[in-house]
Amino acid sequence: MRNEYFSPLEVNLTGEIRHHYNEKSSLPAHNLVLKPLLDNCYLAYVFGLKKEDELYKTNSDILISEKGKFRFDTSKECIEGHEYLWNATSWKRGSIIILLEEGKLDFTELFKNTYRPGLSGMPNSGNSLSATKKCREEAANGKIAICLPASNGIEWMTIYAKGQLFENLVTEAFENCKEKEHYK
Repeated sequence: MRNEYFSPLEVNLTGEIRHHYNEKSSLPAHNLVLKPLLDNCYLAYVFGLKKEDELYKTNSDILISEKGKFRFDTSKECIEGHEYLWNATSWKRGSIIILLEEGKLDFTELFKNTYRPGLSGMPNSGNSLSATKKCREEAANGKIAICLPASNGIEWMTIYAKGQLFENLVTEAFENCKEKEHYK
């Protein structure tokens, strides 16, 4: 049996504040990173959220139930007024994934608003398994899948893609993200 282990690209969205932020606050990453991703995606989901959860109830106007997960209604404003859904840590919500087609977004510009690029050695950590599986499937089909963890809110963003597309994203991240030398 061959091990097909994949280390996706990971970038930080919150810089030095890490996950020490008021979960109901608006953060720069909402408009600088998440809004462009949502504006250019073809689908976005929340995995692991339950209809009886207060977080679902306060955000149900932008969430559409779909086969055990919730799809964002991207025809509506999904960030402003919904910061707590994005920022929630400690498994209060499941993983959020955003799916994009190649060429729909200039990642060079997006990465200028992120920090600490690296390859993740533990892509399943902090995420619902179904979200990780969906990200891998989309990458295998030539798409870009973004995953925000259930455990750390918007502190980290994991990026799945394959082949030359993945290599290009890694290069762009290491050339454009801030604090590249943070872990040395």
